[in-house]
Amino acid sequence: MAEAAPTYTALVLDGLARDPARVALRYGDEEWTGQRCLDLVHRAARALERAGLGRGDGVTVLAGNRPEALLVRLAANLLGCRVAMPFPDGPVAEQVALAEFAGTSALVFDPVRCAAAADGVARAVPSAVLLSLGPSPLGLGTDLLDLAAARSPAPLAPRYLPEDVMAVRFTGGTTGRPKGVLRRFARPPRPPLLAGSVFLLCTPLCHGGGTTADLALAAGGTVVMQDGFDAGAVLAAVERHRVSRMYLPPHLLYRLLDHPLLPTTDTGSLRRVGYTGCAPSPRRLAEATRRLGRVLHQTYSLTECGPVARLGPDEHLAPRLLTTAGRPYPDTGLRVLDEDGAELPPDRTGEICVRTPTAMAGYWRDPELTGQVLRDGWLHTGDLGSLDAAGYLTVAGRRDPMAVVEGHNVFPREIEEPLRTHPEVREAVMFTTTDPDRLERVHAAVALVPGSRLTAEQLHRWARAHGLGRCAPDSLLLLPAIPLNGLGKPDLAALRAQVDAGSGRAAATAGARDGV
Repeated sequence: MAEAAPTYTALVLDGLARDPARVALRYGDEEWTGQRCLDLVHRAARALERAGLGRGDGVTVLAGNRPEALLVRLAANLLGCRVAMPFPDGPVAEQVALAEFAGTSALVFDPVRCAAAADGVARAVPSAVLLSLGPSPLGLGTDLLDLAAARSPAPLAPRYLPEDVMAVRFTGGTTGRPKGVLRRFARPPRPPLLAGSVFLLCTPLCHGGGTTADLALAAGGTVVMQDGFDAGAVLAAVERHRVSRMYLPPHLLYRLLDHPLLPTTDTGSLRRVGYTGCAPSPRRLAEATRRLGRVLHQTYSLTECGPVARLGPDEHLAPRLLTTAGRPYPDTGLRVLDEDGAELPPDRTGEICVRTPTAMAGYWRDPELTGQVLRDGWLHTGDLGSLDAAGYLTVAGRRDPMAVVEGHNVFPREIEEPLRTHPEVREAVMFTTTDPDRLERVHAAVALVPGSRLTAEQLHRWARAHGLGRCAPDSLLLLPAIPLNGLGKPDLAALRAQVDAGSGRAAATAGARDGV
């Protein structure tokens, strides 16, 4: 009988145990050996079990990039718990709603950074056990690290089955319709593990960078953790720790290229700089290759299925390929379908449908949407694209109205609803533009009641106080009426033209996201 494939959690724990004396995690001046990591995983698992948690329970981890958050997540998984990780710096209302939606039996939280959200979860889900990563200044919950210190570090047998749900990964905000992607423990490592790498994690642990960090540990490598992106700190870490791998969404890659210390920083250790999340600028990709070397690796990837297509370092040398997302992975099936479900020939645009070994198990608590997206073993992505005769994929955009801003999905309702709550707003419409670097910019047009003297800045402050999330619009157009097209729908092309012309009572709000 063939031996069962190792589970995702087992791969990471085995990677930590392969060389327990090595430095597995670096965080500031802290060094965590593989053995120290394993000890906390097993101690924390026993502490969680003592708190009444077990297979099938939901654990929500609300913390930034710190070793304890990564390791407690593994501990919960070892018990067979289903782990959800909301964005740690999102609006409190969003964090509370996502924790409630995820079916939280226990909330593990950073007591300083996320105390307000923990208090909200305690009120919304009174049955949830509150466990803090260290002493809580507000007296919320119980110190999980203190509980773990009294437990045994001896290895604990896994409590899960391969087909159990390991994680709920969020893909949308709760002001719209939240989507929780279900991942099972039986999830092969993709892309293949690279032994001995030093991976720099400077994007949120709860997103794609966290998966790459896991894979680096599973391969016996080291993860350098930074709690947030700072271009100067990234460059310093690359030189100091001889970082070989990084993951940077395009907007962060551009900030690295624009930093004045780049020319004097030794980046010779870099072997792979991965990027994904939105369409990049060919001009800036060419610049990155000139300045960093043959290290760029683009991945077209979705939360629902993992990596789909890739564009390797040498392919970045061909200018014509820089507008593509590369070719599908060898283990991936990819088809482009028309509206009737028929496969289209090369260079025709339709919906991208994929079949991968890491496809999701479905959407949490949404069988109807799961049935719409997963059909006959194929994932219908909602993205539009085309394949050329050589098999290169070009992603044209999305079928559904959504934007990707700084690596985060932004849905119209997240922008429109807080604006519509103002008594002088009759209508609000989100739309997007693309800047010269091919980054999406979000804007909103608002129709005001007659005679209103409301300013864009006043409305922006109102919206922030009434649920506007991470992504404030770059500009607001205050109009007497929203222009409509021949079908009676908002004329987005006309609105984009007004932004380009600077017409309407508009105010730029770029930079407002920095404080979110």
